[in-house]
Amino acid sequence: MKTTLLCKVTPKHHHPILDRFLTIGQVESLKFSYEEFVCDLLGIKPNPDYPCAALDYQKNHMHYYLYADPVYLSLQRDTFFLEKKLTDDFTQDEIKNLCNALNTTFEDENRTFTIGDQGKLFLELKKEPFIKTTSIAHIKRQPIDLFMPQGKEAIAWHAFMNEIQMFLFDHPLYQDRVRRGLLSPNSIWFSGGGQLPRSIENAFTTIFSNESFLKKVLSIDTQISSQTLDKFHQDNINNNTLIAFE
Repeated sequence: MKTTLLCKVTPKHHHPILDRFLTIGQVESLKFSYEEFVCDLLGIKPNPDYPCAALDYQKNHMHYYLYADPVYLSLQRDTFFLEKKLTDDFTQDEIKNLCNALNTTFEDENRTFTIGDQGKLFLELKKEPFIKTTSIAHIKRQPIDLFMPQGKEAIAWHAFMNEIQMFLFDHPLYQDRVRRGLLSPNSIWFSGGGQLPRSIENAFTTIFSNESFLKKVLSIDTQISSQTLDKFHQDNINNNTLIAFE
């Protein structure tokens, strides 16, 4: 019996399926973000990034997408540390205001900021950039220098991110959150770049999931579907079962 259990939660999380498999299975920590591992399981290769943002946004097959997460950076001596991703801390109005403000200043014929169906912020590019990015999931509380965009256009992207930092510091959204004692966005972190793939490779006979990103990836192939977790029963387990939940 071989069942793959994919869990987008902390180890302290309790779920009947998780509890069951932790008693009989083998736990393995991989050097992927959750979204990157979903891509890897379904045969989507990095080029140079896993195209997680395009898969998550999924409204355009032609353009290149990056996550554009508002983050809080702290200055430690002569370098910055990435302390927290603030995407989930923002209200929908705050995300919309941030998106509009960024577009007012930085939108051009090649790039525009846009919002996905779950309130996440993305950067849409009409031309593929020559950079490699790093998912926030890989960055612990440490200097960000090694995790900044790399590649042929790295210097231009570092300059772009610096411009955004200066812009955000003076923005009313930043000042309002400071007044309310909340962490304020002082940078935008780009990651997960790519275009929406045209196909995936599914080696699983049965998939059970309530996780939205996996469902979006599976929707690329209309012949593949997942069942909800409440349909799962131990009798469903076979040699090619994937179970994924948040």
